[in-house]
Amino acid sequence: MTNLTKNSWTDEVYDRLTTLIPKKTGIVCFDFDHTLIRNDFGEKIMDQLIMEGLSFLPKDLSPFFRDQTLWKDHTKLSLAEKEHLVWEEYTYQLKEFGIERGYRWTCFLFQGLTHKDYYDVSRRAWERVNQPHEESGVFPQVEMKDLIQYLNHHNWKVFIVTASPEPGIAAIAHHFPVLESHVIGMKQVLDENGKYTHELIEPYTYGEGKVRAIEERIGVYPDLVFGDSFNDYPMLCKAKEFAVAIDKGDPNFVKACSEKGILIQPYFNFPTLTK
Repeated sequence: MTNLTKNSWTDEVYDRLTTLIPKKTGIVCFDFDHTLIRNDFGEKIMDQLIMEGLSFLPKDLSPFFRDQTLWKDHTKLSLAEKEHLVWEEYTYQLKEFGIERGYRWTCFLFQGLTHKDYYDVSRRAWERVNQPHEESGVFPQVEMKDLIQYLNHHNWKVFIVTASPEPGIAAIAHHFPVLESHVIGMKQVLDENGKYTHELIEPYTYGEGKVRAIEERIGVYPDLVFGDSFNDYPMLCKAKEFAVAIDKGDPNFVKACSEKGILIQPYFNFPTLTK
């Protein structure tokens, strides 16, 4: 794409992007959920595993739930019970311990998967929820997909830095298109059989962890950064040229970003035309 389509970009953000990107080759980091895509795909991968009966998991999941007796053998629970109880516990973790702790808790759901299993589950989830004509659907933001094509045309290096599972996002990165190797996300330890365990590999890509992961995996701070929440704030602050915060309606986030000179982009209009 030789020209960036204006769509819903603000005049200021559009002018800054179209001035900077053609004049240099740089590095850009995007958050994924609610930034590159509409809505949250990480949770949809979780939902896919639950819908498929948690078939990769060991029977005893009691260490991960308050009601340990009930989860001594999850195969005795109905699909509806599993769905209700997992989301109930996830909501509890988020409310009582905060977003990062809640996200970390979800790791147990992905244990038992091989790399191929992870990709297959993710792609099944994407096929199910990629509904561009539904506002509740999960799909690439038109503006962001155009922007990545524009960046690729000008030979920028494009990375996704996400708190969601790295293999799950890498499996669908070609839709944007972003190289699978340029997805930096939640990573888990592999066992001797090549299956993921519930143990996280640090740094976990949440908040300051995103910055540490960029330092380790890329080696330099990005020129451009895009994100939508306080989870992304430390990464946004490291942009060498400028950063863009997606305003989904959190005034505290917008205020903090504005005070740091981070550009504010209102959440994109629901598309009438998708690509």
